[in-house]
Amino acid sequence: MKQKKILLVEDNEELRRLYKEAFSHHDFAVFESGDGQSAIDSALLHAPDIILLDLMLPRQGGLGALKIFRTLPECKHIPIIILTALPNPEYKEQAEGRVQGYYLKTEITPKELIEKIETLLAPS
Repeated sequence: MKQKKILLVEDNEELRRLYKEAFSHHDFAVFESGDGQSAIDSALLHAPDIILLDLMLPRQGGLGALKIFRTLPECKHIPIIILTALPNPEYKEQAEGRVQGYYLKTEITPKELIEKIETLLAPS
């Protein structure tokens, strides 16, 4: 079975390391980006199966990157899950209809996140 690819977009190095370790143990190939602009470049280069996107990012915030992902033919059908530390209803509203999940980092464990990813990527 082909290894699934995750693009992990998170500017906090410690969180990136934690998530990357958890995903690697579940046989995902993980590509990392620490800012919105490199996330766009990485998505075009690696064609991930799913994108995990933080909202508070340097060099193109998460919502800006999300808008760009949804306009690019190569990315517009990739499932995107928002992982954020900010419980901002306005951000959630802006992401609605464009993402397959919107979670506060404090309210979802890496194990729960992996289960949601596996469900999203399961063959229909």
